[in-house]
Amino acid sequence: MIGAGILHARIYVIAIACCLLGCLAMPKTVLAQTDSNAIEIRQADYLEIIQKKNVSINKLINNVILVQNNLTLYCDSALLYKSAKIAKIYGNVHVNQSDSVHVYGDSAIYDGNSRTAHIYGNVRLTDNSMTLTTNDLLYDMSAKIATYIHGGKLTDGEAVLTSELGYYYAFTNDAYFKKNVLLVHPKYQLEADTLQYNTQTEIAFFHGPTKISTENSTVYCHKGYYETNSGIAVFHEQVQLDNAPQQLLADSLYYNRETGIGKAFRHIEFRDTAQNILQFANIAEYDEVHNTINSTDGSIAGYIMDMDTLFIGGDTIRTAEDSLGRKTMRVFHHVRIYKSDLQGVCDSLSYTDADSILRMFGVPVMWSDSTQFTADTIYMVMRAKQLSEVQLYSNGYIINEDDSLIYNQIKGRNIYGYFANNDLRKIHAIGNGESVYFGKDDDNRYIGVNKLFCSEIFIYLNDKKFHRISFRNAPDSSFTPMDGVQLQEFQLKNFDWQYDARPQSMEDLR
Repeated sequence: MIGAGILHARIYVIAIACCLLGCLAMPKTVLAQTDSNAIEIRQADYLEIIQKKNVSINKLINNVILVQNNLTLYCDSALLYKSAKIAKIYGNVHVNQSDSVHVYGDSAIYDGNSRTAHIYGNVRLTDNSMTLTTNDLLYDMSAKIATYIHGGKLTDGEAVLTSELGYYYAFTNDAYFKKNVLLVHPKYQLEADTLQYNTQTEIAFFHGPTKISTENSTVYCHKGYYETNSGIAVFHEQVQLDNAPQQLLADSLYYNRETGIGKAFRHIEFRDTAQNILQFANIAEYDEVHNTINSTDGSIAGYIMDMDTLFIGGDTIRTAEDSLGRKTMRVFHHVRIYKSDLQGVCDSLSYTDADSILRMFGVPVMWSDSTQFTADTIYMVMRAKQLSEVQLYSNGYIINEDDSLIYNQIKGRNIYGYFANNDLRKIHAIGNGESVYFGKDDDNRYIGVNKLFCSEIFIYLNDKKFHRISFRNAPDSSFTPMDGVQLQEFQLKNFDWQYDARPQSMEDLR
């Protein structure tokens, strides 16, 4: 029996030797065949090999570390299908690629062929200062793209972003978020349909309906971007800025948080419900440090007065607000004014709400119903949102069209016109007064022309027509019956009825 045992041992040794010699005799090309993309076992406290249907499975338990090229997988336990290059890992999962991107989770399935990892449960991806959390994440190691489709949250410094869908591109540091996107920052909140955010530059690009809210204002748009570091924001497409009681609409809006400069472009509409102010333009700039607004290219300002609106247009409109909240507006050049019962043109204009006086300069002309006003300078005094008084300084001239080619006229160094319920009721001319007045009988028929010169003249109007005239001091006057009247002869010096220059609607102000 002992001899038989020795014989068996010798046969076993010879068999092993033959196997070794056979291996040594194999071609070198076969020996050189290695799989550089294999998933290697770096560490495990326990290893068990399980054979199922010709498939070999490595079961690894405790302190498991698996490696494939620059990728390292850490976990509590794993099932490694080496031939298929698939690893199922469980417990305290940690996926690390090149020491830059780290992904953590409860479990994962890693496919070494496509180099993709599907991580489940309490997933957390970190890349420098950014942290992405979700419950279900697909990470492509080759493209370095992370994707979630069941909701996720990205935290970067003070900013926290949530969405239903998300894509993170580690190569470019770009993250794309879709559906119910919400970005919360201590200084603002953003809601969007789609958002692109670069974690390195900290610039957010938004697409689709977007709402951005701060403590005092809200912006709506469909496209734009925001630089969180510099505070520069650019908004495009159907832009609406609400800053109660003010609202701004525009095609595009630019704002620099550091300088306090804001710019708006194309189809601009500005409303201030507290001040009853409207403004339209194609280019506007706001300086919040100096409280000024400059608007150009089709600039129109509107003041809501009772049931009507006074519109003022010009090449440039500049408004400013002082420390006491008093506003001043300056308009220049080619100024045009329109209200249903009041129109005007001039070269430049100013208005301040401290005294509610609108001052017209540079060959000003003003019309109220059938009456035209001209002077070197015209002041319009507003009271209770209505025109109360017109003041004509130097070379004042008022023409009232009574009928076709029939014009009542009054001239004076200074002339004051007084309104009631927006109707001109009285005219007072002071200094070098001249008047041409067509008189009527009780049947409202013309009987002749009164022409007089006096230092001070009063004219009273009824139904927007000259009705009665009075004067102080002895006038130099004459009366000519109608049958002897040549109408052209009864036009005072510098007579100029400028009906064609009169704006007929708000569109004439552009």
